[in-house]
Amino acid sequence: MNSDTRETIRKVLLFILTILITLVFFLPLLWVVMSSFKTRLDLFAIPPKWIFTPTLENYIGILESDFKQQLLNSLIIAAFSTVYSVTLGSLAAYGFSRYPPKSGNFILFWILSLRMLPVIAVVVPFYLVFRALGLLDTHLALVLVYSIFNISFTIWLLKGFFDEIPLEFEEAAKLEGYSPFEVFSRVSLPLTRPGLAAAAMFCLIQSLNEFLIALALTTRVAETAPVGLAKLQTFLGTDWGRISAAATLFMIPVVFFTILIRNELIRGMSFGQLKG
Repeated sequence: MNSDTRETIRKVLLFILTILITLVFFLPLLWVVMSSFKTRLDLFAIPPKWIFTPTLENYIGILESDFKQQLLNSLIIAAFSTVYSVTLGSLAAYGFSRYPPKSGNFILFWILSLRMLPVIAVVVPFYLVFRALGLLDTHLALVLVYSIFNISFTIWLLKGFFDEIPLEFEEAAKLEGYSPFEVFSRVSLPLTRPGLAAAAMFCLIQSLNEFLIALALTTRVAETAPVGLAKLQTFLGTDWGRISAAATLFMIPVVFFTILIRNELIRGMSFGQLKG
C-alpha cells in the first residue's frame, strides 16, 4: 500500500469519525425538533417513534400563549445588549491594546473577574438597586445587567485581536492624515471583524440563555423566553410538546445569526496568521 492510498484511507476514516461525532451532538437538537411536531401520544410512545404524522398543534398553542411576547422580549434585550457590549468593549479593548495603562494586567484581570462572578451573588443587590431606580420589570434593567457581564469578556477577546494587528498599518494611516479615531474605526476595527463576530455571538447567546437574573428582575412586562419555558412546567405536569416547540422557536434566531456571520467566524480561526 503506497503513501497516497494510506493518506486517502486516513482522510476517509477521519471524515467518518467527524460525521459520527457531529451526529452525537446533533441528535438532542433533532430530537427536540421532532418532538415539537408530535402529539402527546406519539411523544410518550415506547419504543420512540421516528416516523409519525406531524402536527402543528404545539406551535399553535405556544404562539397563542405569552411565550410569543417573551421571545420578542428576549430578542430585543439580547440585541441591544450585544450591540452595546461589542461597541463599548471594542473601544476599551483598543485602548488597552494601544495605550496600555500602568498595572494594565491587574485592571484586565479585574475586568475579567466580573465575568467570573457567580450570578447568584449579585441578584439581590441588582434587585435592590433597580427597585430603588424604578426599573424593575423593564427591558433597560436586563440590558444593563447583561452588558456588565458581556463587556468584560468582549474586552478580553477583542484585545487579543487588536494585539495581532501590525502597528505599521496604523502608522501608515496616521501619515495619511487620519485622526486617532479614524485609525481605530477605518483601519483597526475592520481588521477585527472575526473577533467582533465571535464577541457578538457570545454576547447574543449569553443574553438569550440567561435565566436567574431575568427571573428575579421581571414579573410580566419584560419576562424573557427562558423564564417562559420554565413556566410551562406546572403542577399539572410538563407539556413536553409545547416546550419542544418553544425551544425550537428559541433556537431559530441563534442559528440564523450563526449562518449570517459564519464566514467571519471561519476567518477568525486563522486570524493569528495576519502578523506573519
